[in-house]
Amino acid sequence: MHRRGQVCCSRVAAVLLVVVVIGLGAADVGEAATGTFIYAGCSPSKYQPGTPFEANLNSLLTSIANAAPNGGYNTFTAGANGTGAPGTAAYGLYQCRGDLGNDDCAACVRDALGQLNQVCTTAYAASLQLEGCYVRYDSSNFVGQQDTAMVYRKCSTSTSSDGDFLKNRDAVLGDLQGVTNGYKVSSSGSVQGVAQCLGDLAAADCTTCLAQAVGQLKGTCGTALAADVYLAQCYVRYWANGYYFRPTQDYSQDDVGRTVAIIVGILAGLALFVVFISFLRKTC
Repeated sequence: MHRRGQVCCSRVAAVLLVVVVIGLGAADVGEAATGTFIYAGCSPSKYQPGTPFEANLNSLLTSIANAAPNGGYNTFTAGANGTGAPGTAAYGLYQCRGDLGNDDCAACVRDALGQLNQVCTTAYAASLQLEGCYVRYDSSNFVGQQDTAMVYRKCSTSTSSDGDFLKNRDAVLGDLQGVTNGYKVSSSGSVQGVAQCLGDLAAADCTTCLAQAVGQLKGTCGTALAADVYLAQCYVRYWANGYYFRPTQDYSQDDVGRTVAIIVGILAGLALFVVFISFLRKTC
């Protein structure tokens, strides 16, 4: 009977240990990189529900969702066939990160469209950037129009004046400006980076856009260990220490709260595990 009790205790303890280990792993797996929010922009002007523009916009967004499984970039127009009233047409596009397959691209675009509807409700123009994809629409035709305005910038608070870091960073940024197919990943030493242009940009325009993005990145972020610069038609990002596609060591209050909650949960689970093991030892 004593031997059977020991076996029972051991099995229960093993099951609890597996549960704790699974819980520890879940903290890392829980973040979907492609769906991480980066920025959104909404026009201050709003359309009224039930108007022709809303109908055209809904048609446009449906076309975007349907097309995403078939390719990483596309543009759309709804209501611009000459029969609608002026200002009722909708123009839009989506683009996925260059390394995403069609299924991941489609999932990211669906996520972006859902967030866009919540963040920019009834806006005449809106754009939203996630880690893995970008969606934009407008009531005026912006597709193919050259635009190098800065729409988002983020610099890490951590900096470095180390010569090797700066040399590697400059090597990465220089390499990224040589994009030939609209998307490129580069690395040098401990520094990694990525750059991408919109699919409607010609090669020369892409190079010009990236050069401007790199110039603004260096000028505004200085010696930051990580930095993002998004222009209207291209972006450049770099980071040190292997933070692939999470290039900043800055954390928002939500990130801090989530991290604290995970740590507290893990510690609480371990404490309960220790107490239960002690109870089993005494009982068995």
